[in-house]
Amino acid sequence: MHILFVCTGNICRSPMAEGIARARYGDRATFSGAGTIAVRGSVPTTPATTASDEIGVDIRDLRATQLNKSFSPLPDHIYVMTNRHRERVISAFPGFADRVELLDPNGDVPDPYGYDIDVYRAARDQIAAAIDARAKEWTDAAPPPSDAALGG
Repeated sequence: MHILFVCTGNICRSPMAEGIARARYGDRATFSGAGTIAVRGSVPTTPATTASDEIGVDIRDLRATQLNKSFSPLPDHIYVMTNRHRERVISAFPGFADRVELLDPNGDVPDPYGYDIDVYRAARDQIAAAIDARAKEWTDAAPPPSDAALGG
């Protein structure tokens, strides 16, 4: 099973999601991220890296990827951060419409870019909770380890 996380620049939310998902469920699926307007090769922002580090998740080696037609592997699920991302993905790839959902079924994950670390932490926590909820849909995984067990 392959899960794709999509945000705007692939330097804040989707790298945090990819890192958290790999740390918690990496033995049950593969994960990647992309951005609707990403600059290929960009590194995650310092606050995204810091917020992830705080819960024992290292995203330093992730690099931004532009959302494109050459999905490899093909995603079984595409989780987007906002309804606007959902619209963009479906518009560009109508054949994947049935695979595209908001990561957080309760609503958008606001973009923390340009804000202080507390906004990144709030985004990280919303993303982590949403991943744990979504994981039940695509794996029969036991509950994830606590953040403390991940080194956080």
